[in-house]
Amino acid sequence: MIPANRKRPVTRVVLLTIITSVLLALASLPSVAQLPPEAVDLALVKIPQKLESADICPVKLVPSSAEGETWSHEGVSYRGSEPGVMKSFEADPAKFAGAHEKEVWVQNFMLAMSTIWCPITDEVTPGGRKQVDGLGYTWESCCSFCDEEMNPDNFTEALETLRERAEESFELAGGVYVNDASSPVEGAIKDDF
Repeated sequence: MIPANRKRPVTRVVLLTIITSVLLALASLPSVAQLPPEAVDLALVKIPQKLESADICPVKLVPSSAEGETWSHEGVSYRGSEPGVMKSFEADPAKFAGAHEKEVWVQNFMLAMSTIWCPITDEVTPGGRKQVDGLGYTWESCCSFCDEEMNPDNFTEALETLRERAEESFELAGGVYVNDASSPVEGAIKDDF
């Protein structure tokens, strides 16, 4: 039989061993936290194509009309937003086709990435936070502190920043879509973050 005065130290040792084991296990788990915006390599993002070419008017660069005139040029289908845009397009197809390709990419980028960057802090979100629809996009907060500020009235600057990133990404990635990635930032988070 162990004397009563020896039970406490053994119990403390066991308790300290358990606590140490739990802390080591938690330390080995992947951390889930916000990242700065520069953690994302815009050349490597995987943007799915949700909007098709015909969804954006190639002349006005706005959503096309369901009743808009339709035409094709070099294998790409287009639909206008108002009468007469097909004639404008045909006057300078190279100018309009290039700008249109970029705008479709920008819109798809913004749809995919509005839930990646917190509109309040501009940090990359870990996911699973509060989402709010506003300014035509779904936005996600990065933390509980931002949840209070998740109001579309606060998203104007975030929308401008998101568009700038989309345009930069188009230049870097060449407007190539990837429809089967698990996340638009799959493989695009830089190693040093």
